[in-house]
Amino acid sequence: MLGYGNRKRLTMPRMESLPESSKPFGDLVKTDRVKTDREIAHADLVEQSSELVKVQGDRQLERLDHHLERQNINESNESPEIDLRDHFTWSNLAIVTSIPLVGGLIALGLIYLSNPSAISWLASANTPAFYSNSLWNIPKSIPQIQSELGRIQLKLGESYNLPTGEILYTVLETETQNIREIRLYQPVRDRNEEKILLLSTTTIAGIDEYFVRAPLLKYATYPIPERLQVGRNRLPLKKFSLLTDPPSQFKGIWFSTTGNVDGIAYGQIYYIPIDKRSQLIELDPWTSSTGELPKWRNVLSHDTNAVQLVINQTQEFEPLYLVFQPEENSTTEIGKVQLRQINLNEAKNQPKLYQDALVMASVGLWSPALEKFTQVVDEWRSQGKNLPPFLQEQYDLIALHAKITSDRVQNSNSNLGEKALINIIDGKWKEALAIANDPSYKGDKIAEMLAKYHPHIWPRVTTMMTFTDAIEIKLWGGLVVLQRNGLRRAEHWLRSQKVDTKDSNQLLQRLDLAPITLQPQQLLGTVSYLGKDAGSDWFLPPPKLESGQAWYEVNINLIKDGDKWVSAPFKELSDRSSIVLWRILGLATNPNLGIVLYDGYGKSQAATLTAQSLWVSDDGRLRILASGETILAPLLPKSIIPPLVTSGGTFDPPKGNPVEWQSLSPKTIERLIRAMYGELQRGGQVSMSIEDFSILVQQQWTLSSVNLDGSGQSEYLLLLDRSKVDLGDRHYPLAIAFASDGSLIFSDMNGSRVWMDVLPSSTEGQILTLRNGRYEIWNFR
Repeated sequence: MLGYGNRKRLTMPRMESLPESSKPFGDLVKTDRVKTDREIAHADLVEQSSELVKVQGDRQLERLDHHLERQNINESNESPEIDLRDHFTWSNLAIVTSIPLVGGLIALGLIYLSNPSAISWLASANTPAFYSNSLWNIPKSIPQIQSELGRIQLKLGESYNLPTGEILYTVLETETQNIREIRLYQPVRDRNEEKILLLSTTTIAGIDEYFVRAPLLKYATYPIPERLQVGRNRLPLKKFSLLTDPPSQFKGIWFSTTGNVDGIAYGQIYYIPIDKRSQLIELDPWTSSTGELPKWRNVLSHDTNAVQLVINQTQEFEPLYLVFQPEENSTTEIGKVQLRQINLNEAKNQPKLYQDALVMASVGLWSPALEKFTQVVDEWRSQGKNLPPFLQEQYDLIALHAKITSDRVQNSNSNLGEKALINIIDGKWKEALAIANDPSYKGDKIAEMLAKYHPHIWPRVTTMMTFTDAIEIKLWGGLVVLQRNGLRRAEHWLRSQKVDTKDSNQLLQRLDLAPITLQPQQLLGTVSYLGKDAGSDWFLPPPKLESGQAWYEVNINLIKDGDKWVSAPFKELSDRSSIVLWRILGLATNPNLGIVLYDGYGKSQAATLTAQSLWVSDDGRLRILASGETILAPLLPKSIIPPLVTSGGTFDPPKGNPVEWQSLSPKTIERLIRAMYGELQRGGQVSMSIEDFSILVQQQWTLSSVNLDGSGQSEYLLLLDRSKVDLGDRHYPLAIAFASDGSLIFSDMNGSRVWMDVLPSSTEGQILTLRNGRYEIWNFR
């Protein structure tokens, strides 16, 4: 058995004895030689089978096992004394260990074909971020791609050829032309045809609308729409724009997807490094209220060879530039970049001058901020030190904006209001106040400026008040309160800031020029006697009384606003300066007030007063101080109803047209008579029958046709003086109004609401009535 011992064999189980042979010993030697040859052949077959298993895998191994089994069975039949299944060779070991190795290699190959970037040690370090993971990603022609996209309502848009040979494409929605994807393709030649292979694709989701509009919302003077909330709505991107003159230290392409809404430009910045394998890196979104694309420019004085990405968010007179420094992002893969914004975040352990400078710069006071920061720089240099890079960037950012605001002050061609604003933005408060106090013009431009730009001024006022008690800053704060909340609150705010009234009153009165929608044409009210002392509550100091004169107080109940009458209170007139009120009420041009006194028979007597001052309560109730003859005082209480005071001309109500009773239908006449008879019975005992009353009315009483309820159809009005109906000591004439069908719609027989007249106005259906001692508007509808 030496032949077995010379071969590499697994250790066989130890046998206690050889199986007995049925043949003589001489044949045994021959038989052993034959077995040895067969075993040699068997071993060769095993080695060949082992190599076959390495190529074909588990299925071939199974076939081999069956073959070996048959060989063993045959040899067992020939040599039953030795069973090869009891022997395990090195070849058997190779077969067993190759099985998981082959399976692993097959799985690894499938993964690599499916997604090369999934195996980092096999893939390039610059594998595209969005490499296609489809096994069916094969090269395609442009028409094929367009056809596939067309089936889902998309199409290829703009393209750009990269220096490395790849092509950048936008994918657009067919109907809206919005960008849906950015794709990176590699040109290939497939069967002598030019095609392109998809390398990566990036989905475009649009830009948050709140982010886009946020810079303008900071200074908005209008209510912010409810829909403008973070994440509520996304605005689409439309175009592909290259960002030219990029930094030289980054070899690649910088571009932006862009859109525009209401003149605001916005977009998303991307970077493609140019190396062996291009990849698309998505960076920051941006928005520009000036409608400009981001630009590469040098704004840092300490590094004149580098450029930064600058986004212009300037709003008219308010300069604002966002500056981004491109740099490698060490926290991510090699070759990645980021845009780091240069901000005004406070560095630790710095002097107070530095802290103050950042506070001022944060509200747009660039020049005062630069002045304080420069003191810090000078102090560092006096110690032989240089500013740390972070502080140097902040200094350069502030200097950029300060130069813009200072240049505008020097080269302004704006109106006086805008000049005052430009000086405030540059921190020149005294110069701005001198413009506002200039008596050579009315101040309307200052008022217009305050109405539009007061959100720009207020944060500057409150910030500077933490550093100084300068009165000019407080006065500008008072003007902002005047614009926002009215004169009374402005006066109160200035008093709380310990500003003397004599220093502020003239300025506030002069600049209270915000528009008033109320357009007074005529005033109506009641009057009462004051005597020789007017009191001290009036807005304008009253003059000295002349001989024979006394003071009277007029309470205004109604104002004719354009063509429509409105009742007190007049909220819009509160918190306004007396100068403005005196002018808009027409008292500056015509201070005369007319008085109508009524006797018990409906007869009237006229008198006049002269307006001298006024007062308005917080809720808008208007009183006028007037002077008049002393002899008028005893006449006032003799009027059967409160005397009616008018301004702006005589009170001239419209007259109705007489109606002939014969023109009315019998049914309408019957309704009119019965309604009149019923109302008279309510006032007292009627001494005649309804039949006799009907004859009397049609012979002696006159109806008027007047449009009373504003419906466009004339109603009937009956006015009765005391000679026709005497109901005692009360106002006459008595008024009874009827609808066009004869039904009753108004009567002042009970005296709770006294009919005065139809108000003179192009707005029909407004009736002047007296109720509880006040004159009121009353409408039938």
